[in-house]
Amino acid sequence: MADEPSTPSGDYRPREQAEGTERVREVIRDGFYTMLGAASWAFEKTDEMANTWLRQGRASGDENRRRFDQLTARTRRAGEDLGRRVQDSVRTARSSMPLASREQVANLERQVAELTRQIESLKSGGSAMPPRPPVP
Repeated sequence: MADEPSTPSGDYRPREQAEGTERVREVIRDGFYTMLGAASWAFEKTDEMANTWLRQGRASGDENRRRFDQLTARTRRAGEDLGRRVQDSVRTARSSMPLASREQVANLERQVAELTRQIESLKSGGSAMPPRPPVP
């Protein structure tokens, strides 16, 4: 787009980068809320089940503890699996985004500093130095 600054090769698009960064944030936030909700639901249901068993006299405290531990282990495994899926989604989202490398950003910063110096030189009436070729 004409409004967006770019490197001579035209590969830097801040708007796309910002949109990509926001998408990663959304994926991470959604994954976190999903994991938090699943863990909360699992612990709530476990408490309900333990209380029901105790009220009905179907299980002793030790039996409830064993069942609780089993459910906790299953919940933990499910949470870890969900966490891996969220990480994979984030990794996939990041790999499809056009992100600038540190070197590209540093190169752009050097170019901006040089152009700023040339503009200030022109404003003060001095002759501008010929532009340096970009550093790869």
